[in-house]
Amino acid sequence: MSTNPLSPDQSLETRIAAIGADGYVTADEVLFLRRSIFADGVISAAELDALFALGARAPEGDIEWPQYFAEAAADHYLREEEPQGYLTAEEFASLKTRVMRDGGANALERLLLIKLMETAVETPKEMSAFAGEQIKAAIFGKEGGPCVSKEDVMMVRRWLFAAGGDANVAVTQNEAELLFDINDAIEGADNNPAWSELFVQGVVNHLMASLGYSAPSRAEAFRRYEWVSDHSVEVGGFFGRMFTGVASLFRKDKKTVYEERAEERSAAAEDAETVTPEEAEWLANRIGRDGEFDDNERKLIERMKDLNARLPEGLQELVKRAA
Repeated sequence: MSTNPLSPDQSLETRIAAIGADGYVTADEVLFLRRSIFADGVISAAELDALFALGARAPEGDIEWPQYFAEAAADHYLREEEPQGYLTAEEFASLKTRVMRDGGANALERLLLIKLMETAVETPKEMSAFAGEQIKAAIFGKEGGPCVSKEDVMMVRRWLFAAGGDANVAVTQNEAELLFDINDAIEGADNNPAWSELFVQGVVNHLMASLGYSAPSRAEAFRRYEWVSDHSVEVGGFFGRMFTGVASLFRKDKKTVYEERAEERSAAAEDAETVTPEEAEWLANRIGRDGEFDDNERKLIERMKDLNARLPEGLQELVKRAA
């Protein structure tokens, strides 16, 4: 850049407009934004416009940039008007229009969608599907073809279990369908190994933990976010232990914030442990859609073999075909 955007002898508007002129936002520039725009703790509608404009011209940056973008924009949507903490249908429609102005969400905007789902008291139910489709589109639209990276796995994981999402901890059929869509598209690609386990556990969770939608309080949203952020908890093992003693999920040396909530849900999880004929028919049709089983689908079927005695006939037949 020909001028220094942080120069104090320029107006605030000029300095903001100069940030990201090279398509990249540095940590120093984020610090400037925090001190000048977000200093009062509230981002105005005009500042939100400037933030999205900056995100459009500079989607790349140091790690502080996407974190700041999601934090600041989410704060606007959740604190702009009463009741605070809720993303209304009108606000979601406005956000969706912003995101789709160029055909779809960029990386910053996808992170914002997840941030809102994780921290809002409640979001419109259609937001979960919209966010999922934006993540899927990003995976499908990669140069060189669909492929799941480590970052993609983390994003899908956060989307699935966002506290403000479609069904809280439980994975809905629509979410499981999206997992299958991604898995079908990336077959044969150089995918991150963590995808396989997330795919299997996500579908198993849908079949085994149909707990329904329940909008959590803000306090509960933060409690759940602590679990999602706790990388010392094994994600792959979460669902496998969920149905045979939920409390055993948690570390013995430190009682996590989720133990109380998990204990409250253990009885409901046990009731949901049997796969219904309708769920079995959906899974059998979805896996057998192309007439073949890929590696991840075979892993899913192997996981289901342990439940063979409880499976409806249609799903038992699927297990036999894959043998």
